[in-house]
Amino acid sequence: MLAVCLSLLEDESDRVLMARIYEKYERKLYAVALGILHSPSLAEDAVGDAFVSMARHFPQTKKFFQHSRNEMDGWCVIIVKHAALSILRKEGRFSPLEAEAEKALPAREDPEAGAGFAHLVELVRALPEHYREVLELHLLLELSPREIARQLGLTSNTVRQRIFRGKQLLREQLREEGYPYG
Repeated sequence: MLAVCLSLLEDESDRVLMARIYEKYERKLYAVALGILHSPSLAEDAVGDAFVSMARHFPQTKKFFQHSRNEMDGWCVIIVKHAALSILRKEGRFSPLEAEAEKALPAREDPEAGAGFAHLVELVRALPEHYREVLELHLLLELSPREIARQLGLTSNTVRQRIFRGKQLLREQLREEGYPYG
C-alpha cells in the first residue's frame, strides 16, 4: 500500500515524508479501523484508503505533520474512521443509530422508555442526509464540529449550523407529536 501512496507523489522529499508518516501511524490506524470493522482484511482496506486519501491531499497532510503532531494524530484517526465507515456503508452495515440504540435501551422492565428511544432513532434517521450525517458523527461518535468539518470537507461553522438546525428539526417533530420538549 505504501508503494501506491508514494506513486501519487511527485517530489522525492514528499515521498520520504509520506514514508515517515506511514511508518509512524500505520499500526495506530489499523487498530482504530479494526475496532470499527472487526475484520483484519477490511481494517487493512480502511488503512489503505486513509493513506491514499492523505497522499491525494498531501499538502494538507504535510502541513499537519509539520505544524502540530497532536493535530496530526487526531486528523489521521478521523481519516481512518471515515474510511472504515465508508466500508461499512458499502456493505450496508453502517448504522450507528441502531448500534447506539441497542447499547442505550433501558432494561426490559421499562418497555415504554425503549419504544420512545426507538422512535427518536427513527426521527433522526428520517432527517435530511446533511443533518443526519452530522448529528450521527457528533452525538454518537462524539466528534467535535472541527473534526466533522475536516472529515466531511466542510467549514466548522457549517457543521455547527447543521448540528443546530438538525436538533431544531428534531425538537419540532417531537413537539408536533405532542412531546413537551423545550
